[in-house]
Amino acid sequence: MSNPDFHLDQNIRIDNQRCAGIVLNGESVLFMYRKKNDREFYVIPGGHMQENEDPIETLKREVMEEASITVKNVKLAFEFKDYLKENFDYYYLCEYQDGTLQLGGEESQKNSPENVYEIKWVKFSDISELNILPKAAKEWIQETLVEKKLKF
Repeated sequence: MSNPDFHLDQNIRIDNQRCAGIVLNGESVLFMYRKKNDREFYVIPGGHMQENEDPIETLKREVMEEASITVKNVKLAFEFKDYLKENFDYYYLCEYQDGTLQLGGEESQKNSPENVYEIKWVKFSDISELNILPKAAKEWIQETLVEKKLKF
């Protein structure tokens, strides 16, 4: 069995900088459903920056790797910084552009009954019921997209 903490890009990744994409497709948002250690939760697709890569390149690469789709109209939504751990997460709002939704990348390789990864569109109306991590991302999505009905 492979090491779940091993990353194919670990020699070139920047461990404390992560970019994630809040990808819109009409009235739906793209999420990665996770089930691990008897916990069920949803996360925004994304991953760590690599050396010589800017944040938007990271976002586009990660969404393509994890979901097999391309995005457009990318703009910074919010930043989440943990100064104690020196971790910096950048969340970008963007639109679905092209491709057929399909799990890919390391997530498809690590996917198992004990460590579930599933990429899916979630309707705005269902977001309040989900365990979305981090909570700051869920709050931003609910306040900005669902309640204010923000659109491109």
